[in-house]
Amino acid sequence: MRIEHLYYLVEIAKTKSITLSAEHLYISQQGLSQAIQKLEADLNVSLFRRCRQGVDLTDAGILAVEKAKDVITKYEELLSSMEPYFNVNSTISNDKLAISATPYMSNYLPQILDLFRKKHPDINIHIEEQKPNEIVTKLINGCTDIGLVNLPDYYDLEHLKSSNVIFEKIRSYEFLVCVAKSSPLAKKTMFKKSDIKNHPLVVYKYEPYLEILTHMFGDLSQLDIIVKTNSREIYLKTIIHGKAFGITTYNDFILFREKSMVAIPIRDSLSLDFGWFTSTNHSLSSAGLDFLEIYKAYITKLPI
Repeated sequence: MRIEHLYYLVEIAKTKSITLSAEHLYISQQGLSQAIQKLEADLNVSLFRRCRQGVDLTDAGILAVEKAKDVITKYEELLSSMEPYFNVNSTISNDKLAISATPYMSNYLPQILDLFRKKHPDINIHIEEQKPNEIVTKLINGCTDIGLVNLPDYYDLEHLKSSNVIFEKIRSYEFLVCVAKSSPLAKKTMFKKSDIKNHPLVVYKYEPYLEILTHMFGDLSQLDIIVKTNSREIYLKTIIHGKAFGITTYNDFILFREKSMVAIPIRDSLSLDFGWFTSTNHSLSSAGLDFLEIYKAYITKLPI
């Protein structure tokens, strides 16, 4: 049994979706399914059953998730207890690269990793999804090499100055309204925030995303949110069929590759800043520097 399989189990239990969990974990759906099958074989039980919404836990799965969380907590406590013994001033090992990434990076990391592995096939890459402040803590403690982030423009960068963590911004994307191309409102050139409050919305059931919407619109209970989902397919179909609007960034809209929708700017919208965190307490390996160059080149080429 491998510890990462327990992380996979907990993530699938949270999202109830193999597809969405694979995106969050930066692995293929096939790889994730095979890992769960291996875990089920190790435990000699079935952990999930398929349902209309995706997957659901069996009784054994419910107990396994509870125990897996306990094991993960103890494992992370062990790692944390070793942190005082880390030599944070040493040069990073040349044969491995530890990367922490914010959730939105799941749309881009697979392609970036493919480009990096072509140049550095022997580098062992470990990726962990975390919130920005958690990434900063990891960098301070020498537990990660690079933090790939999409920061909302209200994120406070002042606290980084005393922590020897620096942020390099590559580019920004504003949030937009997505509507069905068949909608009478598809011809609008601009939405006011007050306009959006008068229309039904579909949103992602995801804490960082909902936090951004709260900063944009205030109390979310004042919005007419008719669908909260972790499924991109449900999110898109709700918009395409004219049931609701969606709120997303332009680069995500391009990634949808959906010709039945249009994206319309929001006046005084918030934006996401793409970039990375690194620590001045240690030097990156040549592979780490190459990774940042590949990441920067890829993000820079995304549509504006």
